[in-house]
Amino acid sequence: MIAARVVVALVGAAIVVSVGRQAIRTFVVPRAAYVWLSRLVFIWMRRLFHGVVRLRGAREDRERRDAIMAHWAPLSLVLLPVVWLALALIGYAAIFWTVEQHGVEAAVEISGSSLLTLGFAAPGGFGPDLIAFSEAVVGVSLLALVIAYLPTIYGAYSRREIVVRMLDARAGSPPSAVQLIKLHHRYGGLARLDAKWGEWEQWIVDVGETHLTHPVLPFFRSATPDHSWVTAAAALLDASNLRLAAIAVPGGGNADAWMYLRAATNVVRDIACFFQIGIEHDGDHLLPQAELDAALDELAEAGVPLDADRAAIWDRFSTRRAQYEPAVIGLASLTDAAPAPWSSDRSPPLRLPPIFRRGAAFRPPRDVA
Repeated sequence: MIAARVVVALVGAAIVVSVGRQAIRTFVVPRAAYVWLSRLVFIWMRRLFHGVVRLRGAREDRERRDAIMAHWAPLSLVLLPVVWLALALIGYAAIFWTVEQHGVEAAVEISGSSLLTLGFAAPGGFGPDLIAFSEAVVGVSLLALVIAYLPTIYGAYSRREIVVRMLDARAGSPPSAVQLIKLHHRYGGLARLDAKWGEWEQWIVDVGETHLTHPVLPFFRSATPDHSWVTAAAALLDASNLRLAAIAVPGGGNADAWMYLRAATNVVRDIACFFQIGIEHDGDHLLPQAELDAALDELAEAGVPLDADRAAIWDRFSTRRAQYEPAVIGLASLTDAAPAPWSSDRSPPLRLPPIFRRGAAFRPPRDVA
């Protein structure tokens, strides 16, 4: 019997240590990390919400589906500390059951009272009191971490959405690389477009930093169903690629566009790699050359100065697009992004990830040239 109680106490202590470790890796450690409990909560909640979508008959209705799924990530984030607190309560209850040698009900009451600092049930003796003090510290610390964490999440979300909404006027809704170039050429000249690459580079770097440090952020949807950070990043990627591959305008714009293209390609590849989305191209381009030629015809008709060699344009454009196309398409499917030209409009149907998956340490892919 003593051996059984010792085992129960050790299991309880392991649960408490695991909860603390999960909370620190989620809220405190400033880098991408696989946290199995967070993954479990979010995937179960995602399956639940997809069940609601099916019951409501909203699978084919984009706006209704978006209205339902918009609550998934925020509610999952709120549920996560509740799960941690529940596990901490169970872990400490196992410890109190061992040291107090009372029944399970009494151990749970003492654990709950200590965790939530209610004080209606207290253990007896110096040792059990110290355990109760430690549980109170754990409970208060978890709540404090959550309170400090939420403003960080919503601050990063607000910074992301500024550029997403900015592209309404600059690239249409949903955003299109061709529209972005045409509108800037028509109203301000391509020099006005070139002046924005540095600002957009800072934006995409911030997206990469925040969305890897806080992996819940990619699933926070935009305020309207036709917006998505994935399609915004993809439109800017394709626009910078077109600027480099097709537009015959000398100056520093090519260098600035290349800086954005390189930074954004690395970001979408890193995020896709974190979510175990394939980032290597199989050689079968999802964007046919005929679509690029049609886009070039549209740009030429609008008076945009283009390189005359269409074969060279396709070679340059497709070579660079192969670096980011699989990541963009995979992220568009994972986040159920709104349909947008050259990205989410050709993403495969969403396949829910399995509940359990091997969580190897995250290693970002090599930097692309």
